[in-house]
Amino acid sequence: MAIYADSYETFDSNNKREDLANVIYNISPTETPFMSSIGTGSASGTKHEWQTDSLAAAATNNKVIEGDEATLDASSATARIGNYTQIMDKTVVITGTQEAVDKAGRASELAYQIAKKSKELKIVNVEKGSD
Repeated sequence: MAIYADSYETFDSNNKREDLANVIYNISPTETPFMSSIGTGSASGTKHEWQTDSLAAAATNNKVIEGDEATLDASSATARIGNYTQIMDKTVVITGTQEAVDKAGRASELAYQIAKKSKELKIVNVEKGSD
């Protein structure tokens, strides 16, 4: 199909509005099942410790006859394990104007950046500290 000479075509125009989806796609999804499944707590020192215990293995023959003397079962101590606390940070700086303007894909730039940095902290490799 022929185009009329001197036609004002859309690709020559400077007044077209942008066609921008109002969503931000996460192109680097990160699953953090360990961080998502552990609980939270507080530590009063840089080395935090806790105890674990376990049950004895199931017995296949644990029956006794009536009136028999009790057999003493061995007891075991709990295991004491621990880990070191670590300070990590990711900073966010947003100007007041950036927070105030109308944005695509988010209502608050500050909230968006804080959420993004929080996810980044969950995937940081950590090193063992010292006492």
